[in-house]
Amino acid sequence: MRYFMTINLPPDYDSGKKPVPESLMDAMGPYVEKSVASGTLISTGGLKRSADGTRINGKSGKTIPVDGPYAEAKEVVGGYAVLEAPSKEAAIALGAEFVQLHIDHGMPDITVEIRQIDGGYNY
Repeated sequence: MRYFMTINLPPDYDSGKKPVPESLMDAMGPYVEKSVASGTLISTGGLKRSADGTRINGKSGKTIPVDGPYAEAKEVVGGYAVLEAPSKEAAIALGAEFVQLHIDHGMPDITVEIRQIDGGYNY
């Protein structure tokens, strides 16, 4: 089964006020390589800052683009991953391993959300 994991960060990381630890960046390469080789990681990526993004609202029957940053955000989606796991419990274990990697490298204030992909085009 496929799962979509969002990587949610506090706004301080999104704004650049709080840097991502260098040791985490160094550890991420081998972690991603291991996960791809095992078949549990299908796709992943970091996202540019919300200041570079645009939300498109469909209010009042019109599309309304709103450029970032978004002041009301308490968390910012900083990245994503598509996981392959035999069960929700296994996907949660993969997410916990990813969070622990961040904790171990000085970035304990990360949250991930894992949701099973339901429908769509998945091969």
